[in-house]
Amino acid sequence: MLNRRGLLIVAAIGFVAGIIIIQPLGVSLFQYDKEDGVGNWWYMFKEAFVQSVRLGGIDQTLKNVLFGTMGSSLALMFYIRKTILRLNREKGGVALIREFLDKGETHEVELKSTLRWSLRQGKVNKALEMVVAKNIAGFMNTEGGHLIIGVNDDGSILGLEQDYGTLKKPNKDWFEQYIRQLVSLKFGTHLSPLVNWLKWLFMNFEENDICYVRVQKSQKPLYLNLGDRSHFFIRTGNGTRELDIPEALEYLEIHLN
Repeated sequence: MLNRRGLLIVAAIGFVAGIIIIQPLGVSLFQYDKEDGVGNWWYMFKEAFVQSVRLGGIDQTLKNVLFGTMGSSLALMFYIRKTILRLNREKGGVALIREFLDKGETHEVELKSTLRWSLRQGKVNKALEMVVAKNIAGFMNTEGGHLIIGVNDDGSILGLEQDYGTLKKPNKDWFEQYIRQLVSLKFGTHLSPLVNWLKWLFMNFEENDICYVRVQKSQKPLYLNLGDRSHFFIRTGNGTRELDIPEALEYLEIHLN
């Protein structure tokens, strides 16, 4: 839904932009055209700008109101359009995720209760982060997939509050940043652009946030750094499996060709 405070801020910014940008631009272009393109347009623009910000008589005040209103209207139009597109995208995303939750884990869908908080131990467990990294690697080495964090294996909503509480700032932005750092660390900084293959979306289900990650298939083999060596994972059935060296070579030969 539209945010009233956001509307007021956008309208105010648009009003100011209408006065100091649209007005001098329109006035200077009109003058330049009136003189058949003869003269210095930049000088005309600066003169019109100075005139627009100077508190003059009733004529200038009316001009400011006119162009300010024009700027507000344009800003609100773009803001409302962007908001409607976002709401439609979220609505479609909600329906898609609901379908995933109803079907449960599959070859293309992985459900995770948390990113790093152990519900059993009641504390941070770094091993859980590795599980998420393995799933991302498995999806990217196979056909891509969908990772949903904040839900049980049975599709029930848990939310991200426990994970939020482990971060420097307990919010969505820091949660996404943490996953991005995890990906860069575990897959190597030279492969950090692979985060562009991950599409993030936070949604509110039953008054709880969940994180949906769309993982696209990688065009190159992706190795996960664990300990002192690299590991190769693929997606098999509704789970993720590590391949040993002979299996990985055979898999790459078949699927890369």
